[in-house]
Amino acid sequence: MHELVIRGGRVALDDDWTECDIGIDEGRIAAIGSGLTGATLLDAGGRWVMPGGIDAHCHLDQPVWGGAGNADDFESGTISAAFGGTTCIVPFGMPGPDMSTVDAVDRALDRAAGRAVIDYGLHAVVTMGTGADVKAQLSLLATRGIASVKLFMTYQGFAVDDDLFFDILDAARGLGWIVMVHAENDAAIRRTRQRLIDLGRTDMRYHVVAHSETMEREATHRALAFAEMTGARMTIVHVSSWQSAEEIARARTRGVDVVAETCPQYLFLSAADLDRPARDAARFVFSPPPRSPRSQQHLWQALIDGGIDLWSSDHSPYFFADKIGRAETPGFNTTLSGIPGIETRLPLLFSEGLLTGRLTLGRYLDLTSRNAATVYGLAHAKGRIAVGLDADLALWDPKARWTLGHAALHSRVDFTPYEGRIVTGKPTTVLVRGAAVIADGVLQVQPGFGQFLPRTVADPAHSGKPVEETTPWLDA
Repeated sequence: MHELVIRGGRVALDDDWTECDIGIDEGRIAAIGSGLTGATLLDAGGRWVMPGGIDAHCHLDQPVWGGAGNADDFESGTISAAFGGTTCIVPFGMPGPDMSTVDAVDRALDRAAGRAVIDYGLHAVVTMGTGADVKAQLSLLATRGIASVKLFMTYQGFAVDDDLFFDILDAARGLGWIVMVHAENDAAIRRTRQRLIDLGRTDMRYHVVAHSETMEREATHRALAFAEMTGARMTIVHVSSWQSAEEIARARTRGVDVVAETCPQYLFLSAADLDRPARDAARFVFSPPPRSPRSQQHLWQALIDGGIDLWSSDHSPYFFADKIGRAETPGFNTTLSGIPGIETRLPLLFSEGLLTGRLTLGRYLDLTSRNAATVYGLAHAKGRIAVGLDADLALWDPKARWTLGHAALHSRVDFTPYEGRIVTGKPTTVLVRGAAVIADGVLQVQPGFGQFLPRTVADPAHSGKPVEETTPWLDA
């Protein structure tokens, strides 16, 4: 007899639906079959039993940046994630002023402890100001269960130069880590932004011009060339345009080990959303910005055919008043970049990808949980419904029709860019390690239930070959 048995649901096992029971003991899936008995029974009749989602790109309780702090801490942010069907997140140990990479991770761990309601890992972050001893810092963090590092190619105070970029890639390759890259050309953004300001073109719609697709494409190409030179594994985060997606596809034909991530805002919002009155348009300011219908169509196809690997929120939670600042008429140059999305990430794709038939079940599971587990070192514990893994499960009502809006969501952010959008499908009960975090739409656990999860790394021996180890004179 198992401690808990879930029965009566339609279960997403790998790429197929199966009518079966799930037996859970000591927080893990102990058996999958029929006729299982348990001390406690959970009736999943009429529900679809899905693996809990993994959101490997979100921001919570970071140091003040751009004059404002995050609206969500690890308590409100993970509660919001859980209500959206997500059972594990990997946010960032983002550094503040005069903070090393290790200091930033320590700060994030301290902020998360006693607050999170779902499990979490952390990504390291390296900037020009986080210390010169990159290899030593990342090596230390590797002993503490960190397995990835992010760098920025833009943003004052965050963008790394090429020398540091290579140092990070070399260190990560030696550790079996993956490097996450925000790929936009900083010099081009600074140049274009200032020219627009000088011309008086500060309406919100010019945010799309200041961060054009060309700037993302160029930076993506350069980042991938660096990965090719070093043999490092790389994720290009928040791919927003068809041009960047094509650069990734070309790099893969050359053998570059690259993962592509996109976010709901690039499929469900567009550049036209910024062509509104200033305060309304501010709800759609994020970077890279929303793009053209052509890019939306290209990214949908990439989700379908495997060109995109990850579906992440890039949850960047700011109160609206902090986002627009004190400008009498907010402009693209005075508005903070970033939108909430940790709770709407899965419902949007469930409704418009899975239920519409655009995505197969297998592709949906790849995008929302399985690939993130594999890429970021969580597959030993999470990402699938399989014996031996954590019982992280979400029971979805596939017929629930509801309206996305601030009143229906659980983030502390006081707006959503999806206000009024109707979706079908909603997670009603969510389990983490076999315990109901959400039951019938009601929070069940106290802050601190969520645990830090050390992640595994890839075998460095399987990394690509750096350029200094090539022998072109032997090429046929």
